[in-house]
Amino acid sequence: MILGLPIRGMPLSGPTIKGKAQWIDLCTQSCGFTPLETDMRRSDITMSALTRHRILPHSTDEEVTEHTRTLIWQLLGGFLFPDTSGGRIRLYFLEVLQGDLALARRWSWGSTVLGYLYHNLCNGAKWETKQVGGCMHLLQIWAWSRISMVRPSVL
Repeated sequence: MILGLPIRGMPLSGPTIKGKAQWIDLCTQSCGFTPLETDMRRSDITMSALTRHRILPHSTDEEVTEHTRTLIWQLLGGFLFPDTSGGRIRLYFLEVLQGDLALARRWSWGSTVLGYLYHNLCNGAKWETKQVGGCMHLLQIWAWSRISMVRPSVL
């Protein structure tokens, strides 16, 4: 288990929300901020839209939970499920994180990260592909543990 993510649980599937107005409402309800229309495109949002909103010393418990949800969303979109869009993350992950954050453990995150990486590696095998998405840390650690000639040596 390289990243320590659970592999037992419910599978993640595609989003149920379709319209931009619904995504904006979900951001407002779940994260406590309303994104600008310019920050959103189809099914993703700029990372800078999420980093603009900070927690303050006098924040309420609800605001802390909203900020925590936003940070987890950034971790999911920026580390575990990065794509090649350049600073944009999927809105879908916010839909998965709505409600009680403790329920996020019910999902099979490990198999989803691995499946997403495999999907991106398959797309990366096409001759016209110039960039590859997916959790490259997972791929790198796996390669170091299996292929001795790419493993860094300790000085």
